[in-house]
Amino acid sequence: MMLRLNKNELELNERVFDIIARQQPVASDLRRLIVVMKIAGDLERVADLAVDMAKVSRRLIHYDASGVRSELVQLAKDARQMVAKALVAYQNKDVLAAQQLARLDDEIDERFGRFIKKIFRQEVEEQDVEMITQLAFIARYVERIADYATNLSEWIIYEANGQHFDLN
Repeated sequence: MMLRLNKNELELNERVFDIIARQQPVASDLRRLIVVMKIAGDLERVADLAVDMAKVSRRLIHYDASGVRSELVQLAKDARQMVAKALVAYQNKDVLAAQQLARLDDEIDERFGRFIKKIFRQEVEEQDVEMITQLAFIARYVERIADYATNLSEWIIYEANGQHFDLN
């Protein structure tokens, strides 16, 4: 799966370079091509993080994380929803929807911080330290996915008006 995604991103980039070289697009078309490449790169990184989460979660298979699992799962669902909303905003060229995703990213950042404090403040056995560290990695990957959704929003705004705004 990952090899296919990486290959698709490279092929897309080659097609964009070919279009730029052969057709010399005007400013708005060139912005669209650049945004396509940037969004493809960000989505490839989201996929990398998803793979990393799957690998880390294998180490947690025998760990009872019931006290924090639902919180982490909800955080992941919300980050996934952000990516989906960003893609819909891109498809619809909806700058307002893209801008609103920054607020959701702020919420996920805040919840991530609370989650990390919660798991490291609890009483743990020495053998649980590794598992708590793995939970922290997963939470960080989820937080990064939300950041990439915000990046997608920034590219949507850039394509619409030619100016880059930092929504983070």
